[in-house]
Amino acid sequence: MKTKLVVLFFGALLSFSAIAQDKPQFLGDRHVARGVQCQVCHGPQISAQLKEDDQRHEPCVQCHGFYDQVAKKTTPANPEEMNPHSQHDGNLPCSTCHKGHKPSVNYCAECHYYNFKVP
Repeated sequence: MKTKLVVLFFGALLSFSAIAQDKPQFLGDRHVARGVQCQVCHGPQISAQLKEDDQRHEPCVQCHGFYDQVAKKTTPANPEEMNPHSQHDGNLPCSTCHKGHKPSVNYCAECHYYNFKVP
């Protein structure tokens, strides 16, 4: 009986700590919080890889649109600022910068001093 109470206590503690988070930690968490199921990005088998269509497009384009559409949505108000989706390396896969289950990266900062916040 005592073991069951300890297990219930720690289970409740974990549940409350998950609820108490102000915002999800990673991009995948943000998607789940908005009701996006894992299968949407990872396919019915939920593999570690993102599912791609027959033209090798990542699932991101289903909801967010293709690179040129995303570039239009992320045009900075200040024309002197750089748009991370309109750059000289072409149409990079979204996963170059945006990581689902770990911190995202600022790919541009590998060569430039751009301080983009990458969700």
